[in-house]
Amino acid sequence: MSTRTRRTASLFALVLAAFVCGVFFVSAGGDVLNAVTSSEAEAQVAPPTTAAIEAANSLGDAFQTVAEAINPAVVQIASERVADRSSMGNPFEGTPFERMFPGQGGDAPRVQSGLGSGVFIRADGHLITNNHVIEGADELTVRLFDGSEYEAEVVGADPFSDLAVLKIDLDESVPFVGYGDRKDIKVGQWVLAFGSPLSENLSNTVTAGIVSALGRTGQLDPRMGLTDFIQTDAAINPGNSGGALINLGGELVGINTAIATRTGGFQGIGFAIPVDVVENTVEQIIESGEVERGFLGISPGPVSSSLARALDVHPGAAQILQVTDGAPASAAGFEVGDVITAVDGTEVRAPEQIFNLIGNRRPGDEVEITYVPNDGGDRRTVSVTLGDRDALLADGGPTRPSPEKDDKMDMEDDLGLSLNNLTQRLRVDFEVPPEVEGVLVTNVTPLSQAARDADLQRGDIIVEANRQPISTTGEFENVYGSIEAGDTFLLQVQRPVRGGDFRTFMTALTKPDAS
Repeated sequence: MSTRTRRTASLFALVLAAFVCGVFFVSAGGDVLNAVTSSEAEAQVAPPTTAAIEAANSLGDAFQTVAEAINPAVVQIASERVADRSSMGNPFEGTPFERMFPGQGGDAPRVQSGLGSGVFIRADGHLITNNHVIEGADELTVRLFDGSEYEAEVVGADPFSDLAVLKIDLDESVPFVGYGDRKDIKVGQWVLAFGSPLSENLSNTVTAGIVSALGRTGQLDPRMGLTDFIQTDAAINPGNSGGALINLGGELVGINTAIATRTGGFQGIGFAIPVDVVENTVEQIIESGEVERGFLGISPGPVSSSLARALDVHPGAAQILQVTDGAPASAAGFEVGDVITAVDGTEVRAPEQIFNLIGNRRPGDEVEITYVPNDGGDRRTVSVTLGDRDALLADGGPTRPSPEKDDKMDMEDDLGLSLNNLTQRLRVDFEVPPEVEGVLVTNVTPLSQAARDADLQRGDIIVEANRQPISTTGEFENVYGSIEAGDTFLLQVQRPVRGGDFRTFMTALTKPDAS
């Protein structure tokens, strides 16, 4: 073979090898690209299903339908109050700055403005708002959804529930909302809040959220007696007060009244007065201009965790601390230390709930009260006819039990509790009057059963143990010795309060096992 022929063959072999390698790399590269593309496709977020989109649109349609139906019944309330500057004084009076600040003090009046919300509940122009929206106002102007404005008349107000009823005069009927049913309000259900938050330019603002909780207690305003609220995360801000909380059926379920906040603005926790309180209060105001509230005649208080276990009651049950002479509770046989567990079948989950369950009824109404007597016996249910609060309080007074004195003992090891007889010196040191008898708690070990479960404190006076009157530490020791290890026994205790008075309550202790 000639040299030229060999060169041609070598070149051909080289080209062939390059071609084969090219095919290989192209094929491999395609596989890699396909793999990357496939991986990206697998990682791509899947779009919502048609069913999910339809469900979301359906919810949005519900919000839109309710907003369109309810907004014409929602109003903005502007209040004005004329403040007398002379009552304010001049902080610079008598100083070289007095002439520099002539606007301070003097007789010139000053107008204070406020903003709130409301909702029509009758076609004739009756509407609801909060009492604190209209309180002290000299002029009230109601602006409707169409922008028209009317001067409002105050029909009546109820500080206890923080509700007020206004009325405007119109030549034609107005759209209004109907009342929902308290029993139908459930945690987790959707609700819409209507009102004018922060500014008159933000009238008829609608926000959506859910019912976060029911039966929230604790006074949000010290002027109010009501302590039973719907909690919602629908945005509520200053200016929303008095606005409507509406379910997706277009029914009124509450009146927005307050927020829990550390900033002054909405932080996801708003409160509304529940519809049953609203309806009862508002209808009475429209009928008579005032509100009558049923009266039982007790002062409720908490039960300790140990007493709740001993009586097998809910930890939020209400212990009777006082019974008013002549009140329905006294006539029905209730005594200090009885523990109320339910009113008309509604379980009591906080002592404050008693005020709402009773106060939302009228004098003459009959209620069924379930309770555990202070002797630890079986639960009982009695029917009580409620009285008139004002009439009974005018004559009634609280009644408290009492029980006589010598020795010392130490319960530190078993219960974390130290007791002493009420000697004259201890009476002086602890300001215990002569008529109060029992044994004095002089020390309670922190984190002990007596402190943690029984809620006993230094200065408490034990007047009864295991249903037996106690006047000396020796008597307490005898009672304690008769208790079987592991058994729980009841204590009746008197605790000093302001003004030299004493509050009586029940609690319980458990005797430790011998082991």
